Amino acid sequence: MGGLQLTITGAVLGSAVLHATWNAIAHALRDKLLTFTLIALTYTAGGGVLALLVASPSRAAWPFLAASGALHVVYNLLLMQAYRLGDFNQAYPLGRGTSPWVVAIISVFVIGERLGPVHLAGVVVVSAG
Repeated sequence: MGGLQLTITGAVLGSAVLHATWNAIAHALRDKLLTFTLIALTYTAGGGVLALLVASPSRAAWPFLAASGALHVVYNLLLMQAYRLGDFNQAYPLGRGTSPWVVAIISVFVIGERLGPVHLAGVVVVSAG
């Protein structure tokens, strides 16, 4: 495996481990709203700093960025509620597996994308984990 492929593979695996760890920690926390808010503020601040290093998105992209941010807030609120009410082993896969379907549905009915068999197969594979 080449150096770049090894780096990418390591980044993907590292991301998976960190993501699973963060979700396990989130499940055990008492004050999920405060913790999720602090985490969101931290990655928003980090993203804001990094955004200064690149060109500003085109004007046409801003509504999509705003919608994406709003959907992410709703997703996190629903995830917190699922962790509070349900078993982590059920809430986690449902929360993670639902997102690709929500994106696909919004893409078709709001944006007008056409999803072919390969696209739908991708949604199924990603949702299945």
